[in-house]
Amino acid sequence: MAYKGFNPVAFARTSATTLANHIREVEESMLRNFQLGALLESAGRVNYNNSGEGFDWPVQYRLHKVEGNTGETQRNFARRNLWKTASLEFRGYQTTDAMYYREFRSNKGPEGIVKVFDNFVQRLETSMTQAFGGEYYVDGSASGNEQSWHGLESMFVLNGTVNSTSGAQRSANAADIVGYPNDSYAALSTVLGNYGGENESGQYWPDGISDGEFDFWSPLVVNYTTTHADLPSSTNTWAGQGDEALRYAIINSQRNASKTGQITNILLARDLYMGLLNIIDDKERIAISNETSLRALGFKQTVNFDGIEVSWEAGIESGVGYGLNYDNIELKSMDESLLRSEGPEYDIHSQAFVAAVSTLSNLKFSSPRNFFKLAALA
Repeated sequence: MAYKGFNPVAFARTSATTLANHIREVEESMLRNFQLGALLESAGRVNYNNSGEGFDWPVQYRLHKVEGNTGETQRNFARRNLWKTASLEFRGYQTTDAMYYREFRSNKGPEGIVKVFDNFVQRLETSMTQAFGGEYYVDGSASGNEQSWHGLESMFVLNGTVNSTSGAQRSANAADIVGYPNDSYAALSTVLGNYGGENESGQYWPDGISDGEFDFWSPLVVNYTTTHADLPSSTNTWAGQGDEALRYAIINSQRNASKTGQITNILLARDLYMGLLNIIDDKERIAISNETSLRALGFKQTVNFDGIEVSWEAGIESGVGYGLNYDNIELKSMDESLLRSEGPEYDIHSQAFVAAVSTLSNLKFSSPRNFFKLAALA
């Protein structure tokens, strides 16, 4: 039996007559705090009562062509489509529990150390909320994730790196500083130049100036182990040049961004965050920001780097980090709340009280170009 005395040398009478003190307060040692969900909720980026089979949104991917004019230049009038349509479906998660009638009756009295039926649904809700922590980063297009959210990784699939001397795609190479985008997010391709346009002659993406349509849907992935001269450290690791890689990502991810597209937060895996602190230890600064900052929300492990709040996130895999702007993220739910709770209700067929908590929802990122990722590519 689970509940008994714990003295390994107890006298037989003691073992037969005296139990341990069975503490009835449950220690919830499995709980974690997740920053991204808190940021979205605080910034009002979770919306409810969405209908339809899914959702789509127009994306302006290019501008009108502008040419010189002498005041006598012949004009050519032609229709020009400036938009593409991005689209996603709603996806779901659920968790369930059951309590058979006999268990319900036997657990009801003072013998029930943990009152299982009490807070039955609340425990399911807690389990769902905890599970969401990693789902903000999942690749919803990967095999096996067909029912998962389209998290951040849904737009970051690469095909090698951008050749630093030609701008072409090639197998991942340590001499290259960025990855070559090769994904489809919200039914639109992230491949450079897939919808036309070109980069500045003699410059290789993300350097130089590009036409809007060339990279409007392409995210930046910085190779922090690169040997490229733009990260001049002699130690080509995160510990040696993590601050240089971070600065490169911040500047180049915002080369085309409007004010609303600028990076507001950087979330790192624990190992990268600790490495960053070691690099900037002598100049570490606490981030004091507005009411939507992580520090204002109770997450104390944050630092300010180049004016941007940086923290770590338990749901991010080792060796990876992300730059984002919460104003470019929405969590859309079909229900009037993110979680829909059902039960507990009694099922006469199974003689059990059953309960479920579920969600039909999905994440929406306004454009991959407003985000970046840090990873060791080669």
